[in-house]
Amino acid sequence: MFRLSLILFLLTKTAFGQNDLISLSIDQAVEYGIENNRNLINAEREILMAYNEKWKTIATGLPQVTANLDYSNYIELPTSLIPLEKFGGPPGEFSEVQFGLEQTAFGSMRMEQQIFDGSWIVGLQATKVYLETSKNFYEKTLLEVKEGVIKLYSLVSILKEGVILLKNNVENFKKDYYEISELYKNGFEEIENVEQIKITLAQSEFLLKQTEKTYDNQKDLLKLILGIKLDDQLVLTTNFEELISGDIVFNKSISDFIPENNIEIKISKNTFDTKRLEYKLEQSKRLPKISGFYSNSLTGYNDDFKFLQSDQKWFSSSVFGINLKVPVFSSLGLRASAQKAKYAMNQAETSYVDQQERIYALVKQKINDYLLALDSYNIDKENMLLSQSIEEKNSIKFFEGMVSSFELRQAQNQLLNAQQKYLNSVINLISINAELETLFNKPITLK
Repeated sequence: MFRLSLILFLLTKTAFGQNDLISLSIDQAVEYGIENNRNLINAEREILMAYNEKWKTIATGLPQVTANLDYSNYIELPTSLIPLEKFGGPPGEFSEVQFGLEQTAFGSMRMEQQIFDGSWIVGLQATKVYLETSKNFYEKTLLEVKEGVIKLYSLVSILKEGVILLKNNVENFKKDYYEISELYKNGFEEIENVEQIKITLAQSEFLLKQTEKTYDNQKDLLKLILGIKLDDQLVLTTNFEELISGDIVFNKSISDFIPENNIEIKISKNTFDTKRLEYKLEQSKRLPKISGFYSNSLTGYNDDFKFLQSDQKWFSSSVFGINLKVPVFSSLGLRASAQKAKYAMNQAETSYVDQQERIYALVKQKINDYLLALDSYNIDKENMLLSQSIEEKNSIKFFEGMVSSFELRQAQNQLLNAQQKYLNSVINLISINAELETLFNKPITLK
């Protein structure tokens, strides 16, 4: 019995202890992020809230019907005093009289209809802007998720490639260190040569450890933006070679930029529209408000609770009315509020124009940055290949006694630096490309 319980416990622990394994290419990662990113989910809920706010505002201008039911039971009827002098009695004396019946039932229904209210008309326009703003913020979040996923996915893949390169370097440097140490033990090398190689080996081992830690940290950040639990296993199926062979060439020019498509400009326009409507709202407060109402009520009286019986007598009343409210004098308060709203609208308009200029300048800057990054990528790639060749040749020459350990260490350091520069140039190129895609607000084409 004990063994069976133990087996069941271990099976349960294993089942619940297993983490999900998620394998994603870079395109799949973008789609996964769109489906599961928590900020994007909340942005979608904001749109739903805007839809409900729209209908809430519409409903305030439609007929409003309320019903009321009231039941009263006088445990003791109120007493009224009647002066007897009015009926020929002695002055100063009163007769105590109780009027009415003990129980009363009252039911009414009232309908109110807004006929004209300028603030309601402005409110309807404002709900459209609110809905559009919510959609634009969703779009902004969507673009940020796409850009973030591409940047982090690429960074993690590049860091993985960096780990591979550094492991290969460490392997080669260990081999060199072992060989030169053996030569030193047999009296064929000086201790300085051993120490030079040892310095390079230690440097490369630390750099490898640092890169591995950075790889783990950035992978966790990628999980967060994808909406994946940190305990789950994430496998990136787009490797480094596929990443750099993909379509990372941005072939748009400044003449292709359409300001109306840029999400920041869209949101700035929404802000201006909001302030413009707030100004219209303040102006509408000077207009009259007209509303109408109709009410019908039934009242029943009885000494006992017989209101549900057919012979109960009910007394009805109906009323219809129009209400007109006209602002006459507000001690210049309405005028001051309208002026303040107008200044806020003018501020928003200026900011909108400024935002267009800023984004246009940013696009020009990013296109120039991209062209420089592309040149840097090509140069750094060639330099890395040359550095690999130089290091291999110097290693051979060193053991043939043709170059010093200092020259070999220089070649090794040059290789390490060239590899890092190359990987950084790839990161920079992909990063700027993703930022341009966001600015132009066009689909990501990175494979």
